[in-house]
Amino acid sequence: MSRTWPGDRGRVILPDMATTRPHHTFTALFLAVTAAPLAAQNLSLDKVGGSLGGPTTLPILGQPNEFYALAVDLWEEPTPLPAYGVTMDIPLRLVDLSFAIPGWVGTTNGTGAATPAVVIPDDPFFAQFTYSFQVLGGGGPWRTSNLVRVTPQHTGTWLEPLNQPPVPIAGGTTAVAPNKELLFVGGSGPVAQRYKSRTEEWEAAGVTFGVGLFSQSTGLPDGRVLFTGGLDLTTGQTTAAAAVYDPVAQTTTTLSMASPRAGHGASLMGNGKVLITGGLSALDLANPLSLFTGLLGSTEIFDPATNTFAPGPNMLEARALHTSTTLTNGQVLVAGGISLLPILNLPTVSATAYRFNPNTNSFGLPSFFSGGRFLHSAAPTSDGKVLLVGGLNLDFTTFLTTGNIADLVLTTRTDCQLFTPSFLGGFGTFATVNGMQVGRAGAAVAPLPSGGALIVGGFQLTIDVPTSTFGFVPTETCDRFAQGPNSIAPTGSMAAPRLFPVAVNLPDATVLVVGGGPTATEIYQY
Repeated sequence: MSRTWPGDRGRVILPDMATTRPHHTFTALFLAVTAAPLAAQNLSLDKVGGSLGGPTTLPILGQPNEFYALAVDLWEEPTPLPAYGVTMDIPLRLVDLSFAIPGWVGTTNGTGAATPAVVIPDDPFFAQFTYSFQVLGGGGPWRTSNLVRVTPQHTGTWLEPLNQPPVPIAGGTTAVAPNKELLFVGGSGPVAQRYKSRTEEWEAAGVTFGVGLFSQSTGLPDGRVLFTGGLDLTTGQTTAAAAVYDPVAQTTTTLSMASPRAGHGASLMGNGKVLITGGLSALDLANPLSLFTGLLGSTEIFDPATNTFAPGPNMLEARALHTSTTLTNGQVLVAGGISLLPILNLPTVSATAYRFNPNTNSFGLPSFFSGGRFLHSAAPTSDGKVLLVGGLNLDFTTFLTTGNIADLVLTTRTDCQLFTPSFLGGFGTFATVNGMQVGRAGAAVAPLPSGGALIVGGFQLTIDVPTSTFGFVPTETCDRFAQGPNSIAPTGSMAAPRLFPVAVNLPDATVLVVGGGPTATEIYQY
């Protein structure tokens, strides 16, 4: 008989097989190991990797210098071990593997850690199965770890997790929950949802605060989440509403900024406060020209200690639909966006970036990059740089003379800009990096441990001249940015196109993408 997982993606679990080693032999082998009595505490098991042909590490954390044994099976069922006073979540039919693979049976080090590993062969046959791991450890008393599931896939590919969120996720942000779980908030109306990466499971996680389009969600140092502005879910108008959600206490505190803002920036600074920059005080999605009315040059600073907003310094250039990225030194890089030329007040798309220093409460001198852009994406890289990805540009040259919307030239950028900060003054330099498969705005960007970044989805934008409305062409394609040569190359495509998706780095060194149109979530293996 075979088993399928709830919400399975069509994978088949191997049929039940004959026991390869009798349970009493397994018990005898364990009892032969001398282990000093230890106080009971949690025994945890994690996973890192999961690519076919690559190493999958299964970190263990328990008591210092204690015996452990890692077990695996293709089936899950309660398996009592009376001699140990515990019950495993998996049967012990494949116990021979525990003794055959180096490091699967041993003793933790002085800090209670061990790192057994396995290489799942790069063969399509092994990609059919989900592998369930668990650890037996201790000796006095014995105890079992949590369950970990590994669903291998080829490097550079996308695959759905074993089940999907109860409520579709449109956007929002994440907060870190206990046991290396992730809490998704703001993108499913007032519903919070938890993703358990150890077992690839989703579950409802309480009630939070729903946010609208062009809002911002910012994780705070204490695990709470700040929501600011956007378009009101009821009226469709820009709002000054804000809220702080506490996932532990399951409470939401409603607040208000000084100004309504949509398409603003919000970034956590090194001092623990949040910098709110620019945005639009009004927005009519049916009228492209409304993007240049109500542009804000003001900033606000949120203090998590008091749950209050205070005025910050004005920016030299009003801007909206820009990016705001925290640097490794705690400063914030504000880049691009739609803007107005200073003094002339003519509409433009910004090709400038400024660093905000929380220690001096001021913006530095501008840095310039090639090609103005808005609705682009940005992410910090592991070496302290910032990657700006794609975006849109508008050429107003003819339009400013004729006033005819047909003379607006709209382009979707195919290049990226790499910012390298300077330690002298407020300057920094940008370098152009080409190579994306398509022009993309509203893409998701996930930093990779290698120093590169994964660029996910996005869209190309068109203007329908007779109706003066926007048209969106989303993409399922993805690219990878690599440092060193500073190059971009195609990687595996998602199952469906996504615009404004959210990409999140998981604790097991994979990337999860949610939202952007499709209700299903997908995992990228790098």
